[in-house]
Amino acid sequence: MEVLLGLLTVSPMSGYDLGQNIRTSVGFFWNESYGQIYPNLKKLAAGGFVSSKSERQKGKPDRRIYSITKKGRERLAAWMAVKPQPEIARNELLLKLFFGVQVAPETLIGFVAEMVERERSYALKFRQIEKELLAQEEQYPDLPYWIMTARFGQLELDAHLAWAEETLAELNKLASKQQSQAVSGKEKNHAGK
Repeated sequence: MEVLLGLLTVSPMSGYDLGQNIRTSVGFFWNESYGQIYPNLKKLAAGGFVSSKSERQKGKPDRRIYSITKKGRERLAAWMAVKPQPEIARNELLLKLFFGVQVAPETLIGFVAEMVERERSYALKFRQIEKELLAQEEQYPDLPYWIMTARFGQLELDAHLAWAEETLAELNKLASKQQSQAVSGKEKNHAGK
């Protein structure tokens, strides 16, 4: 719920707008679905943390616009003061790589190659986001903090990409070694007959 309060400090928004903003801003490190957003907005409104008003739209149903209240800002400030919980890592790719001897290296090569492409794409997005943020320097007092979070994402993606490229090289070596051993084994079988 705090992500909603935080985004509402930037400007009043509808539930749909909040979902879109999550995807384009904090969505790289925090995920909320519309199935979570709307019920949480109702809870926040019931608790007096947000207020809402109906906004007419031409040819469309009215939409509800939410704003953070003083009580909501106090709740957000209290949450901000609490030490963050440690992240619990769950990475299926690393788990599969850990048990990698159970499959042909080509299987893992495919998974890691896909990661390389995805991480490269994300890295480009982060660089674009940083450029867009810098262009809005005067408009938002939150900007230095947004840039800090974007920079974390850039550095993390750069590290992921470096690891993935290194891992691909190692997996390719393993695949070549297995192929050489297989060929060598076939040659021995043929020579023994």
